[in-house]
Amino acid sequence: MKSTLNTVLGCVLFLSVFLVCGAGCADSGQWSIGTKIGTLGVGGELTKRIATDINTRIGFNMLDYSFDEDIAGIEYDFDLSLRSYSALVDWHIFDNPFRITGGILSMDNEFDLDTLSDQNVTIGDNTYTPAQVGRLSGKVDLKGMAPYIGIGWGNLIGRGRRWGFYTDLGVAFVDSPDVVLRANGTMAADPAFQADLAKEAKDIQEDLDDLEVYPVLSVGLFFRF
Repeated sequence: MKSTLNTVLGCVLFLSVFLVCGAGCADSGQWSIGTKIGTLGVGGELTKRIATDINTRIGFNMLDYSFDEDIAGIEYDFDLSLRSYSALVDWHIFDNPFRITGGILSMDNEFDLDTLSDQNVTIGDNTYTPAQVGRLSGKVDLKGMAPYIGIGWGNLIGRGRRWGFYTDLGVAFVDSPDVVLRANGTMAADPAFQADLAKEAKDIQEDLDDLEVYPVLSVGLFFRF
């Protein structure tokens, strides 16, 4: 709940700055501020022109989301917390709206997972009763600096208009996720059970390895000042 509130407050603050600037900032033709939504969450960016066809962007993104997912035969409840910061360079080929973008994302993403089954479950190489497992919970961390490359449409420092829409499509190359699992049932302290739990965590990590190439898709609205 606290993370969700922080997300809302952050977006409200950014939107307030966006609207205030839209109402009173003079157009220098060198800066723009934008708000966007996409696979990294919701957030905003500040853009500066550094050459005729090259802009730089810094920004942040955040999102809190819950969902259910079956991984390695076990149904988990996931609480997703996305946080990232970006430093990007846009090259507008032939000074038109199409651009090639490269840069770095600093990602701080967490997946809290939890399940309490009323049926026998297979963990690692063995099957356990609900009493033996108890509550199975854990965390998946997807963090670190991630190189980014992509394409997009929309020149945030374009000529002739102060408002506009823009899009991004690309990929971020992140480290393999770290997975930790815990259980509080009657077998929680058993070494063989702990070995199976470690194997289960490894299976989850392998299922999530596709996230090493993280898709980035977003649409946004910018104001130039």
